[in-house]
Order: sequence, then structure tokens, then C-alpha cells
Amino acid sequence: STFWFLIASAVYRDGLAGVFAFGGVLAAVSFGFSATEVMIFGIALNLVAGLSTILAGRLDDRFGPRTVIVTALCLLVGSCLFVFAFRDGGKLIFWIGGMILSAAVGPAQAASRSLLARVTPAGMQGEIFGLYATTGRVVSFLSPALWTLFIAIGGATYWGILGITIVLAAGLVFLLLVRLPKYVRPAKQ
Repeated sequence: STFWFLIASAVYRDGLAGVFAFGGVLAAVSFGFSATEVMIFGIALNLVAGLSTILAGRLDDRFGPRTVIVTALCLLVGSCLFVFAFRDGGKLIFWIGGMILSAAVGPAQAASRSLLARVTPAGMQGEIFGLYATTGRVVSFLSPALWTLFIAIGGATYWGILGITIVLAAGLVFLLLVRLPKYVRPAKQ
């Protein structure tokens, strides 16, 4: 289960990286943001991501990291499709979609590490967390490749959103197929 989780997380983490890597480009090219607006947008996204990660930590403790990751990935896929479908709504649509995306990225990343810690066999933490970092780099071509492919197919930058959406959705499907062991939480003292 650890191996398959590493594969699934590598795919959806590349989608998470794609959200931030191409978000500024999308804001400027497709939604007409100025350089200053992109910076303000970026600051707002980071604040939202930080706050949502803190709040999601409580949800991780209560419902488990897998639930947090699945929920976050569903929000991400839905937000991407929302921005793509309603792109003619302009900057407001991008702000709404971006805030939802940002609120889901941090929790997905944090809960992924939490889940990895739970599925890592005792005494293998160094090896497994090293593999976690390495598998993420191995598939780091997915988001840029699909971003570029969809722009080439659609003929406009906003089509790249669908490429990122596919990477996130594939990671979600892979995660749902992973059989994870059930863990009993220690009683609170």
C-alpha cells in the first residue's frame, strides 16, 4: 500500500504544483491581470492556503488524512472545471476559483505527509520519505506536458486548465484505488 500511495501521490502532487506554476500565467494571459494584480492574487492565495492548512489539520485528526486528501482533490477538480466553464465571467471567476483551489492545495499537501507517516513501516521513515520526494520529481513532467498539449489543441491558454484537471483527477482515481491499512488512533489523554 505504501508503494501505491507513493505513485498516486506523485501524480496528484504534480497537479498541485501545476496549479501554482501556471496560475500566474493564466491570470495574466487569459484573465487580464496586471503584474500588480498577479502579485496581490499570489499573496492572497498563500494566506488562504496557510489558514486552510491549519484548519484542515483538525479535520485530519478527526476524519483521517485520506478523507482530507480526497475532499481537497475533489474541490480542486471542481474548481478547475468551474474556472474553465465560466472563464467569460472574467477576473471575479478567477478569484473565486483561485481561492477555492488555494484552500484545497495546502490541506492536500499536509495530509499527504500525514498519511505517508501512517503507512510507513516502522524503521523505514528515512527511506520512504526519500522515495516520496523522488517519486514526485519523477512524474513532474505530467502537468507541464498536459498544460502544453491542451493549449495546443484548444488554441488558447485557458485550455491548459483542462490539462491540470486531468492530472489532479488521475491522482484522485489512483488514490481511491489504493488499499490503505486501517489504523487505530491512540486514546487521548
